[in-house]
Amino acid sequence: MASPLLVTLLPSTDVDLGRWLMAHYQRPYVERPHAPVFHVLALKWWGMGKDDYPLLVSPDRKEKTPTIEKLIAKFDAEAPPELRLLPDKGSEPELWAQVDKLQHDARWVTGGAVVKWSYWNFLKYKSVVWPSITTGVPWWEHAFLLVGFSLIRTLMYKGLKLDQSVADASLAEIEAGFDALDALLADGREYLAGGRLTFADLAVAASLAPMVLAQGYHGMLPDQALCPADMQQVYVRLRQRPTGLFIQRIYDRHRPLVQG
Repeated sequence: MASPLLVTLLPSTDVDLGRWLMAHYQRPYVERPHAPVFHVLALKWWGMGKDDYPLLVSPDRKEKTPTIEKLIAKFDAEAPPELRLLPDKGSEPELWAQVDKLQHDARWVTGGAVVKWSYWNFLKYKSVVWPSITTGVPWWEHAFLLVGFSLIRTLMYKGLKLDQSVADASLAEIEAGFDALDALLADGREYLAGGRLTFADLAVAASLAPMVLAQGYHGMLPDQALCPADMQQVYVRLRQRPTGLFIQRIYDRHRPLVQG
């Protein structure tokens, strides 16, 4: 019998969050990763839009569930109580709202800045970013990238509207996001909300993982030793902050070692 497929943009933080959700809810799958830009063609082939990733395709290839929002809504509703990550909106409205805000800010505010800063810096250095965009992708994508990397880089810079000023502003926004989370963690709490593991913890850890090069991230983060000194200084500084320590702790305690 065919396995469910997880169609992905290989380095995406939301994709690694999707992998994590699949593992957490004990859902088997086979990943079909794609390099940036090529993922748009893959999603189109499945009849989806450019932002509909990660995309879960059922074994019979008839049911398609795109995006983190739809994946967690589906899986959490079907999960036994001990695996649920979403508070009940009816009985725990305040906790639900807190978890929802934390995951939203991590993925779309601070996480958006992480994407911009990371791509601007990583794409400058082919040797640094290469594993993150080519590991496991179809052979023809890999072959094209061997000769067309500069074109992909140009398309990504243009599509994300990136330049040095955007990267600098993004780093400031990342620092502000860490400030807010550091303040929340200042009371020594183990988890961000409700005294238990929730979607907020996974969303924060996955979305900010590239800023600390978290061990356990399955999206092939760059080797710190290959990064230029200014990038290494950012990683070291953020890794030592309470939020950086929290991110690695959540990966260590709650991320299964083997994906799929």
